[in-house]
Amino acid sequence: MTAGRNETETEELKTALGAGGTGKGTAATTRGTAGALKELEKRQKSRQTRASRDALDRALIDLATYFRDALLVSSGASSVTANHPDMSEKVAAMAEHVPPDRLLRCIEAVLECREALAINVKPKFAVDAMVATVGQALRG
Repeated sequence: MTAGRNETETEELKTALGAGGTGKGTAATTRGTAGALKELEKRQKSRQTRASRDALDRALIDLATYFRDALLVSSGASSVTANHPDMSEKVAAMAEHVPPDRLLRCIEAVLECREALAINVKPKFAVDAMVATVGQALRG
């Protein structure tokens, strides 16, 4: 998604700065444009990082609500609407095998991961810590 957009932006900027022109003086117009191209690349990299972090955050919210649904089933809270009705069989199986306190620990691990990402911890480290904590909670 952003790769195509980045290419288009780069080409448009190069054209606006005189790249591809012919005739007398066109070489002079492209001098000094490296700074503008570097700035564009910097903005594009920042946008890509933001898009990746946003996608990861959405996945973490989805995971937290999955554990929430299992916690609700485990606790017998039938009056609350599930966030993942399509996963009801898997949620019920998890609720049957994992006690509520450990499901709550899984939710806390996901939320801690989101908090770590919010303060710019590298995603790999934050997710690795979450996976280790969730794995430990699910194994008991």
